[in-house]
Amino acid sequence: MKVIVTGCNGLVGSALVRQCIANPAISHVFALTRKPLPEAVTNSPKATVIEHDDFSAYPPELLARLAGAEGCLWAIGGRAPQFPDVETARKVHVEYTQAAAKAFLGHLVPQLPEGKQFRFVFCSGALAEWDQQKPLYFMADTRRIKGETERGLCEIADGDATKRFAVYCARPSGILPADAGVARKLSGRLFNAIGVDQLAKAMVRILLEGYKERIIENSELQKL
Repeated sequence: MKVIVTGCNGLVGSALVRQCIANPAISHVFALTRKPLPEAVTNSPKATVIEHDDFSAYPPELLARLAGAEGCLWAIGGRAPQFPDVETARKVHVEYTQAAAKAFLGHLVPQLPEGKQFRFVFCSGALAEWDQQKPLYFMADTRRIKGETERGLCEIADGDATKRFAVYCARPSGILPADAGVARKLSGRLFNAIGVDQLAKAMVRILLEGYKERIIENSELQKL
């Protein structure tokens, strides 16, 4: 399988690229990135690094380079306070993610062999909330934005008459880097954090095999 990975310089995205390169079921990785990637990626015969500045637009020449991809691991995003303001966070999550999903549905799905399905796996977050009017008392902006992104992706998939575009939303409750120290690991237990490599392996497995539900909670990710 050929796959697209985004957020390749981030904690989750970089782990996804590593897992894809190491997985024999994945034949090629299109690493879609704004910034240069490490030599371990650029030198891999399984990876094509594509630098792309505007993740709200997918021109024909870019889509041509992604031809043959059967899935996408989307790891662009984060918590709302990590962005300059809430509107920027919403733009990055909602606008960028949905623009990609629509472009892949419109241009990559029709190129797939008969019977093949394109799987779009979005790295969301625990307690993501679809109801934008519901009162929330902690992490409200982050949860609403993640929920709005999930809902939009699912609506795009539901609108596909061919049913060949599938969406999955992974909801880690917290993510521990591979080099997390003892103190961080202990604090991570308070919210049942998942290791980044474990999360990446779970998302790759969902990409390859699909899953019984669209929304995959943290407890299920830890079992994959």
